[in-house]
Amino acid sequence: MKRVLFFMLLLTCNAAFAQVSINYGALEKKVAKSDATIADPKKNAKDATWISRAELMFEVFNAQIMNAYRGMTPENFTLIVGKPKSQSNIDVDGVSTDRYTMERVEFYFVERSLEYWKITNPVIKDASPLNIAREALNKAIEIDAAGKKSKKIADNLRTLKKLYLDEALNSYSLKDYTNAYNSFKSCIEVGQMPQVNSVDTAVFYYAGLSAQLGGQYENAIDMYRKGLAAGFSSEGSAYFNMYEAYKSLGKNDEGIKCLEEGLVNYPQNLNILYSLINCYLEKGEDPSKIIFYIDKALADAPDNVSLLFAKGTLYDKLEKYDEAVAVYTKATEIKPDFFDAYYNIGAVYYNKGVKLVETAQKIPASKVKEYETTMNEAAAEFRKSLPYMEKAAEVNPESKEAIEAISNLYFRFRNDGPEMMEKYNKAKARLEELRNK
Repeated sequence: MKRVLFFMLLLTCNAAFAQVSINYGALEKKVAKSDATIADPKKNAKDATWISRAELMFEVFNAQIMNAYRGMTPENFTLIVGKPKSQSNIDVDGVSTDRYTMERVEFYFVERSLEYWKITNPVIKDASPLNIAREALNKAIEIDAAGKKSKKIADNLRTLKKLYLDEALNSYSLKDYTNAYNSFKSCIEVGQMPQVNSVDTAVFYYAGLSAQLGGQYENAIDMYRKGLAAGFSSEGSAYFNMYEAYKSLGKNDEGIKCLEEGLVNYPQNLNILYSLINCYLEKGEDPSKIIFYIDKALADAPDNVSLLFAKGTLYDKLEKYDEAVAVYTKATEIKPDFFDAYYNIGAVYYNKGVKLVETAQKIPASKVKEYETTMNEAAAEFRKSLPYMEKAAEVNPESKEAIEAISNLYFRFRNDGPEMMEKYNKAKARLEELRNK
């Protein structure tokens, strides 16, 4: 599964915020006092007791990460958190990472931006302060039947929702997918409470992704479906991920249904398209059946170039090259600057030329005429490719692939005259520029 780039909850920092020394001993005493208070039958009958306990847990959560926030620079870290006890550069999955070690927590920076942290000595050893806060606020709601503290409780629930999201993102970065899933799920559940009534639809997807990476496939499918119902699919990735989750459960037929549904809604998602083709091939079915789903979508949006491109890609993969070129061409007529369509048309002809060259190279040396005929056929295909690759390079002059293709074609036809050789030299120079960027 490809690495996913997460949306971030951007936390702001007041420029006047000064470094604060955190007294963990005093904080542990506060927690012990709160534990004693809720054990008192008289005091635990008051909503204020439970609200105070929730707010204390927020204080614990922030203290454990020393008021740091995702995205802060090393300079801001020194200003707000303080100088680390030790600092080192380490390799984390091939990424150069600066680790700042504090007394109770380690912070990890990538490209001068705080990405995540690891608490090494928590204030509360065997429980999550956020889960304790949630239990406390639920108890406060139960006691506050008249709703006198409803605003204060609602404000605290909104804070809790934000902190659950931050915890989820941090756990995901640490590859603690179980805690990431639980935290995303808690974020959703708090957001669905009537006091908050605010759910970020994308969180369903990331909850599903965390569950899937943690091997909780049924939970992953459940979250993806809830995200789809809420209108979030990550450009069709939810359908593809559900297919993979079903496949991991040995429920391939259910997974194929996800791909079929996903292709109708997101035909431009090539993971869905190619996976469905392979599934049909494995089942011994005709993959051209997929055209039914694309045409179904095209019936409602005949000028949708993404649909047309998907159809052309399918024909291309099925080696129905004439059909592929026809569909790609239609897409360029609708969208004259459609780089991918121009490039793919050029690639169809280019690849046909390459195959003919390979065929020619296998012809015995004694069959000179057959060899020349085949090479001439290859040259004809390369000539067909050239104008489309040139157009692709014109539409996207930053494309190394297109520039490299026309460079190869110009070189192939360099004997046509000085003009072609000049074009080759320019294309070669341009390719070097792009490679050196």
